[in-house]
Amino acid sequence: MKTAHDWYDILVDCQVKPTVAAVWSEVFADVVKPGSFSQGDAEIDDFLGQVLHESAGLTRFSENLNYSAERLCKVWPSRFHTLADARPYERNPEALANRVYGGRMGNTEPGDGWRYRGRGPIQLTGKDNYRAVGDLMGQDLVGLPELMEQPRYALEAAIAWWEDRIPDSMLGDIEKVSRRVNGGLIGLADREHLTGLAQGALA
Repeated sequence: MKTAHDWYDILVDCQVKPTVAAVWSEVFADVVKPGSFSQGDAEIDDFLGQVLHESAGLTRFSENLNYSAERLCKVWPSRFHTLADARPYERNPEALANRVYGGRMGNTEPGDGWRYRGRGPIQLTGKDNYRAVGDLMGQDLVGLPELMEQPRYALEAAIAWWEDRIPDSMLGDIEKVSRRVNGGLIGLADREHLTGLAQGALA
């Protein structure tokens, strides 16, 4: 079982800032046990490659929804056809989350889109996902969604989601894993780079 010192070295080798690695190494040592991943170390490189990309090196745990109108049209072209459509949501994260996430993924109440926006190192999104992962963890993430921004719960949730949603048959296929995590291939080159660094650090 890896110690906090082991995890510190691994995270730094994966380009996590030393000050950040100093905090998270303790969390990884506490949370990651021999049975946490079905394939053990053989799976952790895939996990780290995705999680470190999604969380900007373990520094971002709440989705950035502070977009210009121009960017909104590119990120959500099916929802914002023109700049005029996007203007009311420009630099307005809460309104944007309620617009793009409301009415789906279990978000049925006013404000649910913002309340269950992407959080944690895996960017868990939507009330249904918060409920499902919370059940796996034994935590009320629907009632306490802010737990997803606290390191220990965030890592536990990311691992629970990963083990539930990433079948062993996908491991090693970064494109398939990325599509499952992100819904597409955004940032694929960085995901591949980080996965490679993790492979080396864990060897």
